[in-house]
Amino acid sequence: MWWSRALLLVVLMTLGPAGCGFRPMYGTPGGAAAGVDADLGSIRIDPIKDRTGQQLRNALLQRLSPRGEAADYAYTLQVKLTESVNNLGFRKDTYATVANMSISAQVVLSGNNATLLSDSVTTTVYFDHLGPRYASVAMERDAEERALNQLADDIRNRIAVAIQRYQANPSDERYKRRSLFHDENAEGRR
Repeated sequence: MWWSRALLLVVLMTLGPAGCGFRPMYGTPGGAAAGVDADLGSIRIDPIKDRTGQQLRNALLQRLSPRGEAADYAYTLQVKLTESVNNLGFRKDTYATVANMSISAQVVLSGNNATLLSDSVTTTVYFDHLGPRYASVAMERDAEERALNQLADDIRNRIAVAIQRYQANPSDERYKRRSLFHDENAEGRR
């Protein structure tokens, strides 16, 4: 009698995802490069200011299109970065011992005359200030690299969800809104 319940459970687990409309986000069931991965490869990333912007752009390129940027792109990604460092722990001689670094990115993904994603993404990492100046600079650079990698991962995930949501319902009203970057450009031309 127990084997019939086990058989029923196996059948339900096998048919469950197929019956609920489950689709893989990053590919097809056969493993071919399709789905959101193909769309992520067709994103053009606009240049980002400063050294940290270049590092973030390189990290995003690795995550979105590891084979290189596509010649024909369907989407454009614009990113603006802001970075801040706050000292948290102090010694008696007012020397900072611990700090946190916050990096925020204003992200706008557009394509097909629509804004698919307009969002702010923030990540915060902590690092120690060490005695010698070089060691403190190295710790700060390491923290910056960790923050940029976390930011790139988060941006990639948000972009993948935004593209999938857009493809499911491209006529939704939310895609007709103007982005922050387009409004700033329009004001500058006046």
